[in-house]
Parts: sequence; structure tokens; C-alpha cells
Amino acid sequence: MNPTTRRGFLGLVGAGVLAAATGCAEKRGPAQGTAVAADKLAGLVPTRMPYEIPGLRPDLPGNEFVAPGFLTRPAQMVQAVTTKPITSGKEVTAMTPLWGTVPPGLGDNSYYAAVNERLGGTVRFNISDGNTYVQKVSTLLASGDVPELMQIPGWELIKIARFTEAANKLFADLSPYLAGDKAKEFPLLANYDTAAWQFGVFGGVLQGIPWQNEPFPFALFVRQDILDELGLPHPKSTDDLLTLGKELTDAKKKRWAFGGVDQELQRAFGAPREWRKTAQGTLVHKYETDEFAAAVEFLTKLFENGWVHPDIVANAFADQKAPFGSGQLMMLKDGLGSWHENLGRFLPDNPKFDQQPVAPFAAAAGQAPIVWRNEPASMFCFVKKGLGDARTRELLAIADWCSAPFGTQEYELVNNGVEGEHYKVEDGKVAQTALGRKEVAPTYMFLSGRPPANSMSQYDGLVQSLWDWQTGAAKYLENDPFVGIRVEVPSKMAGLVQPTEDKLNEIYRGKRPVSEWKTIVKEWQEQGGNEAREFYSKVAKENGRL
Repeated sequence: MNPTTRRGFLGLVGAGVLAAATGCAEKRGPAQGTAVAADKLAGLVPTRMPYEIPGLRPDLPGNEFVAPGFLTRPAQMVQAVTTKPITSGKEVTAMTPLWGTVPPGLGDNSYYAAVNERLGGTVRFNISDGNTYVQKVSTLLASGDVPELMQIPGWELIKIARFTEAANKLFADLSPYLAGDKAKEFPLLANYDTAAWQFGVFGGVLQGIPWQNEPFPFALFVRQDILDELGLPHPKSTDDLLTLGKELTDAKKKRWAFGGVDQELQRAFGAPREWRKTAQGTLVHKYETDEFAAAVEFLTKLFENGWVHPDIVANAFADQKAPFGSGQLMMLKDGLGSWHENLGRFLPDNPKFDQQPVAPFAAAAGQAPIVWRNEPASMFCFVKKGLGDARTRELLAIADWCSAPFGTQEYELVNNGVEGEHYKVEDGKVAQTALGRKEVAPTYMFLSGRPPANSMSQYDGLVQSLWDWQTGAAKYLENDPFVGIRVEVPSKMAGLVQPTEDKLNEIYRGKRPVSEWKTIVKEWQEQGGNEAREFYSKVAKENGRL
């Protein structure tokens, strides 16, 4: 999963709708943004208690930035949870996103039946399209009618004005169950890094069960098999991208060079992920940099030249994975998790399918690149407020079970289903069956998180290639001025994200001239960007960053 920008809803209308729904006054604090050094949140979050699996050691060492790599599948999986989490017999309601085909539902899905049997009861999922997920989230938050467990990606909630106030009203405070040593009751939740838990704090309340992040938000991926057929190399500069755009695009053969690569270009040209500390000791937002403007101009050329897939031209939020898998789209920016997901999806029908990441490069050949740095957590599962102590503990027990790490029976069941039905093991490698491809989809995993592990050894070369890419990319991680500070975005700034990016998409597609970008930046500044700078500058100074 990655913090890419997707369609917004309440971001378009600002604070009004959500403020009315939650009964919040316009002047309340969280709307102005909050920030606290992460180490000051220790009293709210679990004390980390690493969960060790006897005998399980990585083949490729991990560190702060690189996930440990496992080149083979363990011969025996450990059962991490011996009791069934659901004891009440009451059905659990959950809402999760999915970037792919929705599987058959309860009663027609043996994967759901198997996991629910292990849980001791039924989880009923409301699965929504991940590309437009924020619309559904926003509607439910405004109505106040939320499910018992609700997954919300961080890249969506930062676009929802007054999200913190809605969260504090609708979702449970988890500190009474998890703070400090209380997390012993849920040892797999206590296995997460402390920094990830700290980012689950909203408005001074621990509410989000975090999906622990690796530091890399995305990579540029290519169809390596097709590049090899054409004898074309990976790009090492934006000039190389121009060459590849021309060489790869052939509309008669229904082949286009590019999908969504906007953030990859912003990174390549050297724009920061969000804020940059200048030599003068001030903050500048990415929109205000010359590097960002250069990326806008460059991407517009790719559109003008007809090198962007027509589905993306017609709809900035169109599915890119299907045309990438079919060979219609050669290059796209995506989260690292898409690598193994696409291999599982497309290899069965095309054994030649080969997705590979491009090493980070700068716009100018030979220049040192930067790599944007992720926040410690990117997705959050929330528990509905007001369910009572017993039910809240039951739901946390479900999240704890779903948090089991690589090397456990629970992890294996959540990720692969039942051996012999949804997958088989050949030469020590997992091979998904036709039933598995039909029924197993990311659902239960979104009710939790877990420390990262590079473990998809069933795909030849993937573990080593991913470890190599991460090791190389780690050298270029940008020096973000807010690392280690839990910042909640001011409401006015959150409300500007989608309108600004809608205008950007109009520039790319020729509906606005590139010259209007300066005007758009000025509008962003006047409508809340300058206020946001004041807020972030104050935070940076208070924490010794400016």
C-alpha cells in the first residue's frame, strides 16, 4: 500500500459538511492542526514487545529502512494465537478498500469460511473500490453510521477536513486497552514499532491500529519482459524517459509508455514530499519549488506527445493495473506491495510477465537523486466508539489475530488461504490455485498491521530484487524536517489538496495552460497554504528543526 493521491470528496467542500455532521465549531483546535514530538506520546501507546518466532532467521538482514528478506518458506508455521478471538457469537461488521476484483461474498467464498472458522465467528466485509474509497469514507463519517472496524488509508484521511474531530466522536479510545504494558493482552499488536503506534494518535487520542510502513512510498515499475524484447534499458534520467516514451508507444499495437508517473517525476526533479527547509531557515512547500514546476511542465509533454495510456488521459483515477498486466502500459508508479500482487494476478495467464522496479534516478543524468520518505504508518483500522468494554476487547482480539507476522499459521491463512484448496506448495514455494485467485483478496489483513517482511519467495528472484532495490534506495532518503513529529494537517490545508490536484490534472490534459501553474500556486497560498506554513514553521521551531 502507498500514499498516492486518490479522488477526494470532503476535501472539495472544505470543513462545512463534516463539521455540521459532528457538531464541531469552526474554531476548535484540531482544525488548526496539531503536532507533538512522537516520544511525548509514550503514555498513550503500547510498549513494544517483540514477538519472536523460534528458529526463524532472515536470509537477508533487515535494518531501519530495509525489510528482512526470506528466500525460502518456513517448513513449519507457528500457531501464534491458540484461542478464538470471537467469543460472543455476534457478527462483526468491517469496511476495507480493495484495488482489484471483489471476491465472492459470504456463503459463496470458502476462504472467508475458513478464516471465520479460525476467528470463531463471522466478519462481514463491506469492500469498496480503493480508487474512490475516500468518497465512501467521507459519506459514512458525515452520517455517523460507521462499521465496527473501519480501515482508512492515511493518504485519504489527510484530505478530509476536520477528520480528527470526526474520529474523536466516532471511534474508540484504544489507550485503556493498549497503553504501556496493557498491550500484553494483545501481544501481536504490541509487536508493532512504537513509531507506527504514535501515528495512530489523533487529537491526543490513540484511535488507529496502524499498518506499519516501510520508508519507501512507491517505486517506478516497468514491464521488464517487454523492455527486454525491445532491447530497451531502464531510464536513468528524464531524457531517457523521453526516449522510452517514443520507443515504447505504438497506438496501433495498443501500447503506451506511461501510466500515472506524476509523483515519480516530482521526486526525480528533486521536489520534496511536502515541506523543505531552505538555506535561509524557512519552509517551502513542494508546490512552491522550481523542481515541482519543472515536473509539471515535463509531465505535460508526455501527455501532449500521446505517450500516456488513453484510459489515464480520460480519467486520472482509472485502473492502471489491468492495462499494465495486459501489456498496454509499460511504466507506472505504484507501491512496492503491487509487485507481488501483480505477479500473483498476471503470471498464471502470462508466464513471461515480469515486473521490475527502476532504481531511483534524478532528472539530470549523473545527479544524485532523492527518495521520498514515508511516515511510520500509512493505513489505520479504527474501532467504533460506544460498543462497551467486552465488544471492544473482542474486536481488538480480532485485530491481534490478524496481526500475526510472517512465519505463523495465522499469517499464512490470511495471506494465502487453506493449503490444498487456495494454494499448494511446490518445491517449498506457494502456488495459488484457480480457487485461490478467485476467492482470496486483501481483506482481513486490513484489520491490522504487522512489521514488514520481504517474504514472497514463491516468485523467483522477487525477494532478492526487492532487498537490492530497498538497499539502494535507502541511500537517497530525503531529510524530511518533520521526521519523528506527529503532525496532524490543518483543516484548511487538507481541504486544498484535491482542488489543487484537480487543477494539476487539467494542466496535464491540456485543459489549462502550463503557465497557469503559478496562478494556481498563488491561489493555494492565499486560500490556506501560507497559514499552513506558519503552523508548520511553528512546529519546526518548537522541535528544534528550524
